[in-house]
Amino acid sequence: MAADSDALLSSAARLLALRPAASMEEVAASTGISRATLFRRFPSRAALVSALSERALSAYIDAVERARPEAGPAPEALRRAVSELAELAPVYGLLVLQPLDEHVEAGLVERARKGDERLTRLVRRGQESGDFRVDLPADWVLTTITWLVVGAADGLRLGLIAPAQIEHLVTETVLGSLRR
Repeated sequence: MAADSDALLSSAARLLALRPAASMEEVAASTGISRATLFRRFPSRAALVSALSERALSAYIDAVERARPEAGPAPEALRRAVSELAELAPVYGLLVLQPLDEHVEAGLVERARKGDERLTRLVRRGQESGDFRVDLPADWVLTTITWLVVGAADGLRLGLIAPAQIEHLVTETVLGSLRR
């Protein structure tokens, strides 16, 4: 059952990455199940989006962990972190545009805080070492990374950029804006 749910969520995430306004009927068709089966598993679009958001959050936490933002010189660590986060764009990048219940969103934001704090500490470390500009607040840099990933996902959806370009474009935009 868990494998079935995982496959269903993967398929739904891929569809919503390409067509954010897809209906539940379209989601069901893309996953190869009936609309009734989809609604038994996820009684509403909000429940489906909530489950996908949980999945995206787990992917974010894993990406930050893999990046090891505390290790090595700040520019290298930030390059690793942005590279890992850019990989989330094709599947989860546009999920942030889906409406969420405010309590669900608050819980997700709270759970993301530890990863966010690791990344903001990385930016501050780079500022203190003289590698990064000090006039850009660390929280702003994190916000910029987030919305560049969303923008990359939208550019991919619209056919303006290729999947292979995402990492380079996001990474170079972030590092280019921070260089002293």
